[in-house]
Amino acid sequence: MTLEALEQAFATWRDALNGGDLETCYGLMAEDMVIFDEDIPWRFSKADFVDHIGFHVPLWESFQWVPRELRFQCFGATGIVSGYATFRGKPRDTGFRQRFMGFSQTWVVDDDAVLLVCWHQGPLHGQIDGASPS
Repeated sequence: MTLEALEQAFATWRDALNGGDLETCYGLMAEDMVIFDEDIPWRFSKADFVDHIGFHVPLWESFQWVPRELRFQCFGATGIVSGYATFRGKPRDTGFRQRFMGFSQTWVVDDDAVLLVCWHQGPLHGQIDGASPS
């Protein structure tokens, strides 16, 4: 894995997710990937994520996942992307929503393809406000 390959795979995936190109987005995700998401209280598979997005697509006017302060690291055939992200969107029946999160993703080279195999994200509010008893 090279930094250039990791950065390109991540950018392609991010742009596909935000642009509604779900075929490309899902194509960069390994079939047996693992997702821990701030919105779901259990481990997600790729199939679960596809179902989750499919449920939400008709209910939202707009959606955007905006990553920032990115760090790219490579270890042999494995790459890690970490940073912060803002989920923002507008459901059809209510006001604008916004969530601030930290995230990490693990990417691997598999048969010359770079695939997302693990994605974890969690809200910053709980880590800051409820991190320890006062």
